[in-house]
Amino acid sequence: MTASAQTTLSLDAPQDMVTKILSHLKDDHGMAFRPKGAGGHVFEQDGYRIEFALRPRALEVRLQAPSDSAMQFSKEGMVHHIAAFDPALAETIRWQGLAQKVGAAPSNFRLLTLLRSRRLFEGMQRVALHYPDIGALSAQGLHLRLILPCDPARPPVWPVMGANGAPVWPKGPDALHARYVTLKNIRPEREEVDIDVVRHGAGLISRWAQAARTGAKIGAMGPVGLSALPQAPSYFIAADGTGLPIVAQLLARLPHDAKGDVVVALPQSLRPQDYLPPSSLRLHQLPPQVFDRDILGAAQRFAKPGTGYGFFAGEFTTAQQLRNHFKGPLGLGKGQQMSTAYWRR
Repeated sequence: MTASAQTTLSLDAPQDMVTKILSHLKDDHGMAFRPKGAGGHVFEQDGYRIEFALRPRALEVRLQAPSDSAMQFSKEGMVHHIAAFDPALAETIRWQGLAQKVGAAPSNFRLLTLLRSRRLFEGMQRVALHYPDIGALSAQGLHLRLILPCDPARPPVWPVMGANGAPVWPKGPDALHARYVTLKNIRPEREEVDIDVVRHGAGLISRWAQAARTGAKIGAMGPVGLSALPQAPSYFIAADGTGLPIVAQLLARLPHDAKGDVVVALPQSLRPQDYLPPSSLRLHQLPPQVFDRDILGAAQRFAKPGTGYGFFAGEFTTAQQLRNHFKGPLGLGKGQQMSTAYWRR
C-alpha cells in the first residue's frame, strides 16, 4: 500500500536550501534527481519518490513510499536532511498525509525478545528474536533499525513521535544507539526472525548479540527497504559481512535461471553455498580482511558491459567505488544498480 505525505517550508531563499539538500543527497547517498518544471527536482526508485517544488518564498516537499513503515523512515530522513542546514526550520515542519500522535511510540516500533544466540561461523553471530506482527509486517521490507541504550546499564527510554513527523530520540544519559540490520530468516507462524550480526568488539549491537541472555529486550523500527531485485538479463551482486544476509534474501527471490556472479566476504573455512541459498549465479568469495581492497578488481573481472543489474552492500567508501563502476564502465542507470553503504570506516 503506497503512502504519501507533503509539507511546505516557508523560506526567504528556497533555492539555496534545495541546492544544499540535493548536493547532500547526491554526495552522501548517491541519489540522482531529475529536473521537473521551473526549478523543481524529482527522485524515484523502488517505490520511493521525493519531489521538491519551488514556490514564492517557500519550498514544497512531497514524499511517496511503498508502505506506512517506509513513509515513517522517509519523513524522518527528510527532517534530518533539512535540520543539517537549518535546525529551527526542521522543527517547524508539519506533514499532510500520514500522521501519528505526538508523544506516542512510532507506529513501526516493536520491542523484540531474544530467544537464543549462537556463533554461526567465524565473524558472525546469529540471534533469534520474537517479533510481534512480523507475519503482517514482513511484506514491507527486509531491513530493521535495531535500538539499544548507549549506556547498557540504564533502563531504555524509547523514542516517541515529534510534531515534525520525526521520532524524538532521548539525549544525554538516555541516548540511544541505532543500527540497520537485515532479516535473514522469517518464521511468521511463530513470530520469529533470525538476524546475523558481524562479530566485532566496537559495535554495541554486535556486543549485545554476543552477550545477551534469553529474554533480553531490544527495540526495533521497521521493517523497510529492498525486498527483491528487478528482472534483468544478468546480475553482479557483491557484499561484505554486513551485506551477507541481504544477498541471501535477494538470491532466494531471483528466478531459478538467473545469470551472473556473486562475490561475498567469507572466511576460507566456509563455502558461499554454506551460507547462501541455492542459486544459478556463479558464487565467489574473498577473505573478509582483503574484501574492501579486492572487490573493485573482482567487479572489473566479472561485471562487464552488458551486465543488466549491479548490487553492492558494504562499507561507505567501497560502495562509492562500486557505484562509480556500475554507472561508468557498465553504464547502468537508475533502476539498474544499487550500491548501499551499511557502515562507514
